[in-house]
Amino acid sequence: MLNINKLKRQRIILFSPVAIVVLGSITAHLSLKFFNTWAWLPTNLILWGMFGFMIYWGAGRKDIKGWLQPSRGAWGWSVLALTVGIIPLGVFILNWNLFPATWIVIAWVLFALINPLLEEGYWRGLLIDNTGNWPIWLRLLYSTFFFAINHPLSLGAFSIANRHPVTFVSTFIMGLVWSYVYYRTKSLRWVIVAHILTDLLNLSILTFLNIVVP
Repeated sequence: MLNINKLKRQRIILFSPVAIVVLGSITAHLSLKFFNTWAWLPTNLILWGMFGFMIYWGAGRKDIKGWLQPSRGAWGWSVLALTVGIIPLGVFILNWNLFPATWIVIAWVLFALINPLLEEGYWRGLLIDNTGNWPIWLRLLYSTFFFAINHPLSLGAFSIANRHPVTFVSTFIMGLVWSYVYYRTKSLRWVIVAHILTDLLNLSILTFLNIVVP
């Protein structure tokens, strides 16, 4: 009976990316209709809620603790994760002075601290852990594809930058590298740090508000 329950739970987890992307897209389009430039806020709150619920329901405390353990293996993998995390550095250099208000700076920092914890816990930790019997290439592509496609389909509803093809390509590359780093190091610690850097450097809130547009 325990094995059956575990199998059902795993199937729900593996189907959940489809549900999250669809619900995220619906939320984003409805939020745009009712909240206009504030659409980024309810959309991200709903996405975070779904990520958090799936992590709480699908992973145990032991799993979460394992995600945050020190990296195993060569330190070069952690350096690779961080290197990929600074891909948007040019965006930051060119547009850092465009913040129109202090509250947007605060929102930008808070987003960069909260979002990577939930996204990495879900897209990398939970999904890759629950595809353990798949070929490694399929595990990485499965996690990465849904991670990347969620940006244009959900955030792209109100953000020009997030529906730009270059953003999809860069997000796919980041997700693929971070997935492989997690696979090699058995840790999300430096992957999360790299994701924080990315969300800071790509000026996330400014792209949501279309202040920064590629």
